[in-house]
Amino acid sequence: MAIRTFRRSVSAFCLLLFFPLLSPAASTVRSNPFCADSGCRQTRQFLRQLCDYIVNKKSNFSVIFIGGYYMRTLVAGYEIFGDRQYLDTAIAYADSLLKKQMPNGFWPSGYGTVYLADTGSALGLFIALYDHVDHQRQKEYFDAVQRYVNSIEKDGMIHKNGALGTGWRHVKDGVMTGPIRDQYTISSALTGGEIFTWMYHITGQNKYREVAYHALKWILSTMRSDGNIPYILTMEGADWNERGNPKVDYHLWHSWTYDTSSYVGEGALSFDLYCGNQAWRRWIESAIRPNIEFLLRTQNANGTWAKHGSSDQARSPGVINVLTWYYEHVHHGPRVAQAVRRFDAFILNPRESKAWDLLGAGAAPNSWNEITADVARSLTGRAVADIVQPGVDARW
Repeated sequence: MAIRTFRRSVSAFCLLLFFPLLSPAASTVRSNPFCADSGCRQTRQFLRQLCDYIVNKKSNFSVIFIGGYYMRTLVAGYEIFGDRQYLDTAIAYADSLLKKQMPNGFWPSGYGTVYLADTGSALGLFIALYDHVDHQRQKEYFDAVQRYVNSIEKDGMIHKNGALGTGWRHVKDGVMTGPIRDQYTISSALTGGEIFTWMYHITGQNKYREVAYHALKWILSTMRSDGNIPYILTMEGADWNERGNPKVDYHLWHSWTYDTSSYVGEGALSFDLYCGNQAWRRWIESAIRPNIEFLLRTQNANGTWAKHGSSDQARSPGVINVLTWYYEHVHHGPRVAQAVRRFDAFILNPRESKAWDLLGAGAAPNSWNEITADVARSLTGRAVADIVQPGVDARW
């Protein structure tokens, strides 16, 4: 662990040493396949404006999965622009997140529950910040995540088939009640696929990698032949054991289609990049391909995904992070790059994207409520960062 940290520190020092010599134009010398505008100038400007908006308006967000994604946007913004206020804001939020961890190892989600899916999103901030903080904070991040994963196993939240449970219905004053052990696609992806992979990455202990592998293997075993990954969560009517019932099938296959692809993809790309097992990498890259094809086939004409104005659409920007990873690390397919450019063109067109209210300038009538707009903003920030600098959001 000490050698790994030293090497990363040297790399970070070299980057900072030469950063002042790089102009925005120099940082895009390599032709960027994802930007819809020439030289990525507008896309970079949009990302900069969004980062400034987050610093000024969203620096202390109570719902941890949204706050985590907002801050991950800032970490990426720091790596791209070198603006220290972005990094400082993200570190301050991570400090507050450490204080919110309960003695039992879990975090309240910010709206009266404990969900392993939300927690996985939030803890991604510790991962993003790890190479940018001092040794003491690194230790605090690691210790917090280790308490979390130990508690998951202790409390029986890992199923024999690899799936992770959901969480707890209520939390008050650090006391959790109403355990929900139902297998859940999103917790299996974000905590199972991503957080456990990071624990392996830091410690080298195979037991963590095994949890990540089996969680993702369970998820992808449920994928339909057309590439649609079901949203499995019994408490919301999406009971995998009741598939075939039209009402259940709607919840499984249609309610959260692109939400599911976004989050499953986040877990899958983390595992691919950092599991350190070539056979498992080849497996995950092959297994996810039908979903990639599904995403390319079902993109909306305006460059987005999901039904217009739906909560599913608010979470769909995470699809972009999956597609940029797939293009960069698996297959340089022109259709993949084109799909990303179409989304970027949507974001850069104010008439198209006004309903998303991405910069807080005021949404179009009949658009999302503010909390849903926050979801869309936070995930869009990560997506645009990966458009500007592919892979920046998943750089461990």
